Amino acid sequence: MYESFYNLRTAPFSLLPDSDFLYPGSTHRAAYSILEYGLIRQAPFMVLTGDPGMGKTSLLQKLVSEHGEKHSIGLVTNARYNIEHLLPWILLSLGLSQKQLDPVEAYHLFSGFLIQESKQRRRVILIIDEAQSLGSELLEELRLLSNLNDGKTLKLQFILSGQPDLHTLLQRADMTQFAQRIVVDYQLEPLLEVETGHCIRHRLKIAGGDPSLFTNKACVLVHRLTRGLPRLINQVCDIALTYGFTEQARVITSKLVAQAAFDRIKGGILPLAAQEELSVLASAPEDASEIDAAPLQPSLPLPRLARPSSEHAASDSIRTPHSLYANGVAMREEGRLTDAIEILELAAKSPSYALKAQAQLGLCQRSMGDFGTAIQIFRTILSDRSATRKDVIDVQYFLAQTLESVGQMDEAATLYSRVAQLNPLFKDAARRAKELSPMPKRLVNGKREIMRHESWFGHVIESFNQLIGSRK
Repeated sequence: MYESFYNLRTAPFSLLPDSDFLYPGSTHRAAYSILEYGLIRQAPFMVLTGDPGMGKTSLLQKLVSEHGEKHSIGLVTNARYNIEHLLPWILLSLGLSQKQLDPVEAYHLFSGFLIQESKQRRRVILIIDEAQSLGSELLEELRLLSNLNDGKTLKLQFILSGQPDLHTLLQRADMTQFAQRIVVDYQLEPLLEVETGHCIRHRLKIAGGDPSLFTNKACVLVHRLTRGLPRLINQVCDIALTYGFTEQARVITSKLVAQAAFDRIKGGILPLAAQEELSVLASAPEDASEIDAAPLQPSLPLPRLARPSSEHAASDSIRTPHSLYANGVAMREEGRLTDAIEILELAAKSPSYALKAQAQLGLCQRSMGDFGTAIQIFRTILSDRSATRKDVIDVQYFLAQTLESVGQMDEAATLYSRVAQLNPLFKDAARRAKELSPMPKRLVNGKREIMRHESWFGHVIESFNQLIGSRK
């Protein structure tokens, strides 16, 4: 419908699970790393939980696509507590049988398959989606099947994926034996505000469109409405694109998002937040500055101004370092990231604006999803002895935000603390430092040990990060 108008190869916000479109936010990266760690460490049971629409199925699809050649992976997606046995569904997922078998015959077929795969140094990995629907009896069947892991070689692994009810089920007293076999568990959390914007741009880019099609204000509103839930983000963005196409809008503004969401919630089904604001936002006049700030879309029948080349810009005597820097910052805030980078690189050639312009370049890279480059830029600035106190505070805060986005919480907490020490009233630094800081240390055998990682799960994260680091 709107794909050709916005120069998209495919719909970017489809509700169908698709690992190609999966946005690698901090929570999904952590979950994937934990699951990979469980595979490497031969964990018999792994558990992944999250609210509906968090992207669990897409994450599991990615795991299957990347590990399917090394292991035999079966995905069970439609089992329910009211079936008598789970084994027939497992055989079907592995392509071993499509007919109803006697329980003894089914067990013999499955155990023989495990032995055969083990001889070929392949493990069998069973992924049970929507596992909260199984109930205790079928989960007990899985526990008994795991007893086929005899000897020194692990033949069978289970990944249980489900809604938070699964976590509640596994905490029951009658599930103790099962819970003791779970080595890895992780719960997906909603996206942060900055991640919601990155997610929208990521999906647009994968679909072949312009990542800046949605204005920054539109992305912020999408986050407020959806609370960072990926499936709801897709729903709101999809209907917003439909409204944009209807109005022949070259960009999707916050007003368009508000109008689309306001009409969508009239049925009373879509669970969006901030509904009381939508009527006001939808009827408010369009913010001209938001429209003017958005870059023109090349696929639309609109005139496109020729942009001066870098060489011409550098030779223009009117463009002083100050004006270059100010224009670059304005372009970044408007979402014109490519233009902003070009202008800020020119401003950075001036010694008096070098560090400030570099900091803005780091923010541009972060907005484009290149966290590694952004972190490197911020670290380089902090190592420069010519940096002023204000530069240090600003860049430490930028670096802390970026590290938090990629899951490096300990260093982010340290940086937030430094910022709060230098300026106790600086933005939300003190609060972020408190929320992210580890718990106090305790004495163990005469040495201080951090109490934050009391669980096996904490050690899993640290060990896997070390493992990944050793591979690089």
